[in-house]
Amino acid sequence: MRLSILKYAVILLASANFIGCKKNNDSTSNVPTMDAFIKAEPTLTMFLKATDKAGLESFKTGPGPFTWFAPNNDAFIAASITDDSLNRMTPGQINFLMLYNLVNASLNGGNMIAINSAPRSTQLGTSYSIYFGSVNSETYINGSKIVSRDNAVLNGYVHILNRLNIPPVLKGNIQTILASTGQHTLFIQALTKAGVWTNLGSASVFTVFAPNDAAMTAAGYNSVAIAAATGASLTALTTAMRYHYILNIRLFTNDLIRTSLPSTAAGSSFYITPSENGTKVKGKNNPAAVSILKPDNLGTNGVVHILEAVLKP
Repeated sequence: MRLSILKYAVILLASANFIGCKKNNDSTSNVPTMDAFIKAEPTLTMFLKATDKAGLESFKTGPGPFTWFAPNNDAFIAASITDDSLNRMTPGQINFLMLYNLVNASLNGGNMIAINSAPRSTQLGTSYSIYFGSVNSETYINGSKIVSRDNAVLNGYVHILNRLNIPPVLKGNIQTILASTGQHTLFIQALTKAGVWTNLGSASVFTVFAPNDAAMTAAGYNSVAIAAATGASLTALTTAMRYHYILNIRLFTNDLIRTSLPSTAAGSSFYITPSENGTKVKGKNNPAAVSILKPDNLGTNGVVHILEAVLKP
């Protein structure tokens, strides 16, 4: 009798193990490969084309774990990348761009919680970091909100973004970004006159709020007035220009959702107030909040946010 009970117990245990294995196998079979996931996602047709041309099959099918921050079709369009321009890019160029959107680790939303945006090296190496942050249960990469999070694939995760993250080295430093817009000649002139333009080309880190030429003109900072500034007017100009950047930190739009920011380079009593979910900021003496026209321009030494008006200290 004891032997029969023992044999029955062994049979039950073996059956349980078989059922458990079957459940695990079924669970695994329900998780798609990375390639199958993006082929089934209609918003990722451009991303699929880009990763195919970049020759990234080993990352799609390899053991990983990998985490992809996949720009959707709207993100490519917003970055002025079309099917035609993808065709004209070399595999090496696309490879460099796509590897900046790949992390050699398994990261879900819970792994990317940060009060201020925190760096994480990409597949390009430690010199090519992305910056993730979280606010109100939403996750952001370089200021871009993840629109579809935690899509599990066999070798990691795919998170879908509405913005294409571009390696900062392709944009250059803050000076290069401002000089390339064609809309910041007066801001650059004022920064130069104030003796702080050189700072923004250094290896230090900055967050810059950059009013465009129309905003500078509306505030009375035309080319003649900037050139003529001396004495008290130059002191005021210098304070105003230093009020437009924050030292030693990269602040993306998700970081501007918070109630307070560090003091600006103008001094410990000069603060900018964020408002309206990171889309606006307000100077101490601005009658109303100022819209950010083009946010999160990430360069090698910081972030530039382009403003519609001058901030008033």
